[in-house]
Amino acid sequence: MMSDNIEKMAFSVEEAAMRANIGRDGIYSAIRDGRLEAKKAGRRTLIMADALHRFLDSLPSLQLPSNE
Repeated sequence: MMSDNIEKMAFSVEEAAMRANIGRDGIYSAIRDGRLEAKKAGRRTLIMADALHRFLDSLPSLQLPSNE
């Protein structure tokens, strides 16, 4: 039984999508484009926690137009 205070090291595509608040299609697109590293364990696609953090950190910042 896993304790609630142990951080997961890897996520399924569904879990990564939920954590990042991005749809599954967005996760798969980022993997296809090489922007998000994924690993294979048999048939499962796993996204390491640090890879998900790097992907989110690499997203562009929101630039709102100035009201001048």
